[in-house]
Amino acid sequence: MIAEFRIKNYLSIKTEQCLSFEATPESSNESQYCVEVKEGVKLLKTAIIYGANASGKTNVLNALSFFQDIIVNAPKDKNEKIKFECFRLDDKSRYEKSEMSLTFYLDKVKYVLSVVFDNSIIYAESLVYYPGAQPAKLYTRTYNEQNNATDIEFGSKLGLSKKGQMAIWGNTINNSTVMAAFGKSNVESSPLNDVYDFFAIHMHEMLRPANSMSGFIKKQLEDDRYGGLKPFLIDFLKTSDFNITNLEIKEDEEIISPDMDRMILASPLPDYAKRQMIQKGKIAKYDLVFTHETDNGRYELPEESESRGTIRLMGMAVILRKLLQQNSIVIIDEVETSLHYELLSYFIKVFLANSEKNSQLIMTTHDINLLNEDFIRRDSVWFTDKDRDGETHLTRLSSMGLHKNLSPYNAYKQGKLVKLPFLGSVFLNDDNLCDRK
Repeated sequence: MIAEFRIKNYLSIKTEQCLSFEATPESSNESQYCVEVKEGVKLLKTAIIYGANASGKTNVLNALSFFQDIIVNAPKDKNEKIKFECFRLDDKSRYEKSEMSLTFYLDKVKYVLSVVFDNSIIYAESLVYYPGAQPAKLYTRTYNEQNNATDIEFGSKLGLSKKGQMAIWGNTINNSTVMAAFGKSNVESSPLNDVYDFFAIHMHEMLRPANSMSGFIKKQLEDDRYGGLKPFLIDFLKTSDFNITNLEIKEDEEIISPDMDRMILASPLPDYAKRQMIQKGKIAKYDLVFTHETDNGRYELPEESESRGTIRLMGMAVILRKLLQQNSIVIIDEVETSLHYELLSYFIKVFLANSEKNSQLIMTTHDINLLNEDFIRRDSVWFTDKDRDGETHLTRLSSMGLHKNLSPYNAYKQGKLVKLPFLGSVFLNDDNLCDRK
């Protein structure tokens, strides 16, 4: 589980900001929210980030998603750029290095992974863990400017042979993290396996508002070896007051049009596969088909006849099952997208009430109704705000000094927690309007 994430000089985040999951002494809903990852250390299952448009709340999630990407995925060659934007609203930050650090727990052991980088080079990287009260080094890497190469020092606790160390060192080019190089190296088992799996398997790709859920749902249903996902989805839809009683994936064939022909030729598929598809003249098409039961009978509807909310809710149900069954970290931007508030609230409540795994749900939202709910802990709520220099600041609700008897919802509406957008008069001057005729 993640204990804290630190970010510096990334997009709208200039000075170091910290998103923490360490629980405060607050006792409300502790059994549902908190996981004791080590004696005396309790971590929260959720983080909910609020903020006005362009305040930087999505950038916090983007930073975490970016960090996972550079830890897991190695560049194709040493000339590939590290794709990110630093803070650009001053004359200094664009020439400075960016920094990220993640503190997390695996099997009651604390780890800290830190990286310092710019668009071309990773200048420093370190992985330490805490087998006791004091940290022990697993590895440190530095950039040697004189020979334009990476130096790596492996710790004695790592347990890797010299051959294994050399294999990782050989794959660690200047724009690649050591962990990403490890993922490409044929070496013996070590603590690095668990760390790599934490990022590659347990942290999931960020879900954005525009992401299509249809393909995601189909892929998960096809990969469900034991068949438990389908009944889970149907039951979840039923409890959410839908009259859907069944769903199937049906295969059909679609004739390849000239536009599809051009798309196939431009795709990254091997040439022989492209030729086979074009020669066949048809392409397999997989559609979700929903069975509805009403007082008038039973009817089948294709997925395009279902609402965006229904498809979105199904995708969220797939995510919910992962959170409940696996140790998963799920990142969702604008979690309320296409969902009625009651469904959003229900989704979070089901996760909190039933999760027995070390799973975490990290989300942004504009739906301030959650601030009026008794089941939301104040230490799980964060706010982003921008200052006059365009810099994002991240603040925890529990640190804002709001009395326990005062409503966070009302305080937010009154602008006491963060600055609300100043919208001005609803009446516009004629100069601001189109010419009237």
